[in-house]
Amino acid sequence: MSPPTSTTGTTFTAAASTGTPSSPSADNSSNDEENIKTMQLYTDIERIDNELRARGIDDGTSGIDPRVLSKIDSMHYEGDDAIVAAIRLLNLSPTSTVLDIGSGFGGPARLLAAEAKCRVLAMELQEDIHDKASELTRRCKLNGLVSHSHADILHCDTSTIGNGPGSFDAVVSWLVFLHIPDKKALFTKCNDMLKEKGGKLFTDDFYMLSHFTEKEERSLKEDVYCANLSTKNEYIKQLEDCGFYNIKFEDRTEAWTKYVNDRAREFVAARENFSRVHGRPTYEHLLHFYTAIVDLFNSGNLGGVRIFAEKKS
Repeated sequence: MSPPTSTTGTTFTAAASTGTPSSPSADNSSNDEENIKTMQLYTDIERIDNELRARGIDDGTSGIDPRVLSKIDSMHYEGDDAIVAAIRLLNLSPTSTVLDIGSGFGGPARLLAAEAKCRVLAMELQEDIHDKASELTRRCKLNGLVSHSHADILHCDTSTIGNGPGSFDAVVSWLVFLHIPDKKALFTKCNDMLKEKGGKLFTDDFYMLSHFTEKEERSLKEDVYCANLSTKNEYIKQLEDCGFYNIKFEDRTEAWTKYVNDRAREFVAARENFSRVHGRPTYEHLLHFYTAIVDLFNSGNLGGVRIFAEKKS
């Protein structure tokens, strides 16, 4: 599937001001929300409303089709296909309850609910993105199925999330776990939130194929807010140590390398239209991010993976 496109003719995710982040923190949640904002993907959230207006959807308009919105509100790879893959692998149905960790603008959560009719709790660390996600869910009239929580999975009181530990059929996440270096704490929390019988985990994530150069490590830290990526064997062992089994490690490197290269090429081709709608600074910031991701995947050292795992009962 080609990258989702906006009215400007290119893939469209978020853009931000330039800056150099601190390393992702394993134990200091008070700084994580602020630090991640220096990544050139997570601010300038007014771009959502800009894009909706360009499509003729005025501010406050309700009844928006989440499938239309998904073309501009999602920050993962492979578009709706990635959500459909989760629904299939997790066997989601109207009786399912799902926790989406790092849910962003809520695009995947809304698509899960629209397609599978399941209930989804969308958890997002960044307050402004959480607020916009909640608004978009109301405008899609999906707030009966999708609820939103402004929280950090590592440091929140999990008794306040849904019905607390052991209450979710599935935990899902798209390109978020790469920001969290303490995988033991993360996977333990994921396992805790799943039901004792039949609980499942699904995530799209990055991993290390081979050792990164100093330049690549710097780009991962500064451009992607990412550190200490695991190898395949390390990743699987971390999951096993935290109570998961039947782990399926589906390498997506080839598909994602093509995706990010296509995305960058289409973005450059649509420069004038994009800049007209969103402004040249936003274009330059996002171009920097897209180019950094292309370079990382083209290096052959960064890998992409789709993980499915079950909770040991």
